[in-house]
Amino acid sequence: MERGEEVGAKKWIHPQAVPRGILRLYILSMLSSRQETGYSIMRTIDEKTEGAWKPGPGTVYPLLRSLVKEGLLDKSGPEGSTVKYAVTKRGRQELEEMQRSLASAGKRERVMIRLFADLLPADVWAGAFVNRGREIFDVFQEKISQIPSPKREATLREARSMLEGNIAWVDSQLQSHRKRPRRE
Repeated sequence: MERGEEVGAKKWIHPQAVPRGILRLYILSMLSSRQETGYSIMRTIDEKTEGAWKPGPGTVYPLLRSLVKEGLLDKSGPEGSTVKYAVTKRGRQELEEMQRSLASAGKRERVMIRLFADLLPADVWAGAFVNRGREIFDVFQEKISQIPSPKREATLREARSMLEGNIAWVDSQLQSHRKRPRRE
């Protein structure tokens, strides 16, 4: 790949091109469980995304000020010292509303998955699917422990059923491949 092609390709896949509103949602979510400084918010996002998303001070601090002004966050700490932020009751309500909206975005997600599938060669798409599947399952394993019983067990049973169905399909594909005569 030529140097110019690489730069051109990277323009539209810029890692900072995270959908609008995600930073707002992430900050409210993060601060709903503990107080944080603006710097620690930036550091946590950088670590969680392995450097793929690095909102800077020019983005984070104005957003924090806006969230305080809207009554969604409180800030604590004497003037001139380290300021920590925490979610207010109103902020928790806003977060819950945003989470419900995000959870209902499944149709848009399915549409985007299908569009990306059309954009990529089959072998590249299959490799990306396997890698994303691993990543999603890793996160699932982290998050499932946060769900209280009996809902956790019901979710695990549903996941098991889905995985068993997918394993059966993969096995059938592998079996049909083994039965085909080899062409010399």
